[in-house]
Amino acid sequence: MNLNLPTTPHPDPVSTTPPPPPTPDRVSIPGPLPANQRTTHAQLDGPGCIQHIWVVLTRPERLPFASRKAIIRIYFDDEPVPYVEAPVGDFFGVMHGLGWYPIDTHYLSAKAWIGYNCYFPMPFARSARIEFEAGPEGNHAYLQVDWHRYPGQTLQEPRRFCARWRREMPTQSYGEEYLMLDADGPGQLLGFVYGVRLLDDTDRWSHGGAENIYIDGEGEHPAFLRGIGGEDTFGSGYGGALHPPETHHYAAMPYYVHDDVGEARPAQRLVGYRFFEKDTLPFQQSIHMRFGCMANDICSTTYWYQEDPVRPFFTMPDWPQLLPGVVLPRGTHDLALPESGEWWLCGPFANHDGQAMAATLPPETAFNPEATYDGLHGPESSWLTEGSRQQGRDSARWHRRTAHHGFLDFNHLFRPWGRGVGKTDTGAALARCILHAPTDTEATLYLAWDDALVLRVNDDLYDLGQNYAFRSRSQPVQLRAGANTILLKLSNETGSNHGGWAFAFRAEAADGTVLTPRADGEA
Repeated sequence: MNLNLPTTPHPDPVSTTPPPPPTPDRVSIPGPLPANQRTTHAQLDGPGCIQHIWVVLTRPERLPFASRKAIIRIYFDDEPVPYVEAPVGDFFGVMHGLGWYPIDTHYLSAKAWIGYNCYFPMPFARSARIEFEAGPEGNHAYLQVDWHRYPGQTLQEPRRFCARWRREMPTQSYGEEYLMLDADGPGQLLGFVYGVRLLDDTDRWSHGGAENIYIDGEGEHPAFLRGIGGEDTFGSGYGGALHPPETHHYAAMPYYVHDDVGEARPAQRLVGYRFFEKDTLPFQQSIHMRFGCMANDICSTTYWYQEDPVRPFFTMPDWPQLLPGVVLPRGTHDLALPESGEWWLCGPFANHDGQAMAATLPPETAFNPEATYDGLHGPESSWLTEGSRQQGRDSARWHRRTAHHGFLDFNHLFRPWGRGVGKTDTGAALARCILHAPTDTEATLYLAWDDALVLRVNDDLYDLGQNYAFRSRSQPVQLRAGANTILLKLSNETGSNHGGWAFAFRAEAADGTVLTPRADGEA
């Protein structure tokens, strides 16, 4: 792992004397978890580093869904917000309220019966506290924590381990992707566990898409990582319908069954995990991650490290909504995310033979948020399927949209509705915002994208060319005092990221002031 997390604190870089070895320590506590109560089961004095946690809960035949009926929270350095918050089973990679299935990785291990282990290094400078909360039926926990103490030393590692669980049911088909993480840098994404209970029979669960990771959108070199099919994320192939359960070091699907739900077809229940140890994913300013989906019951636990105190993006719902099969719509327990301005997005336009990029489209010359436009779709267009028509994607129209960490993704609004692996089509779309400048000034626009991009700043036109992969570029522009219209036109091909249709944007005045995009304002 590229985390600089040694078993002892960092030595003085000019000293030739190594630091003293750590002092091993252990907490071993069995006991009941009283109903509707929070109880502290381990209080560790720093500096130190948790090396291993083992937990056993009530067996599922005695308490159905026992692994979802207790929550683990871990606090570091007296911070009031827990760095770890998840149902106990889900934190250890056992999803859907199940008792167990075999997991054998460098970080997680699950054994019969409800024997949960994790090996994430969890450093802390002053203190660590492990807390359990049981639901209305109570529970029982055996806990063992193996950790290192560093008496008389100072911990130099600034990053803290974080883990957050989220659930949504039902998710959207061919629309908003399932949110897994939103965090502030600097830090490093370690991995995630992802669970699906099939409800939607429109297409395979895996054809909803895979992970989409947006990194440092307001930084110098933004990155956008996009997968293909859902099973591909976990190192598998042709796993959208049938897959043998298996467990491996960094990626696998350890749970994959077909349940008889009384319908003509069985319903898949599955869990996959992915850890980024060899292919590390650091971030400096921010990270945002989603997973493509159909309208299913989805849950996840994401693991990462960051330097600043953790910022939650989801709050724990009431106990019934933790359980599989219970409705939990998007937004009901989601917290507000950091915003970086608002835009109007217009599309989709078909772009076969480059027609939309070569032409001056009507919404480029006159802005009317109530208007609809000819999307230039030929008879074979994916935006003319019955599902796309029902969603209004057979015509182009304006949508108001908030940017997060500088990123906007057209696929969240304009993805074609149709069967296939992460369905996409050759298209183009517009993004419009207003930048307000206090005086006439030169400014620099920092953009990152793939495929072809045309930029308009008031009456000035810039053809920024085509990027085969997601790459960044700065463009000096002249702004006038007051409101300035920014208009981007971005094409979409299959390209090197399977039809990724996103861009990152940041604007700076000559004095370094960041100019926030606004959806409204006279230009």
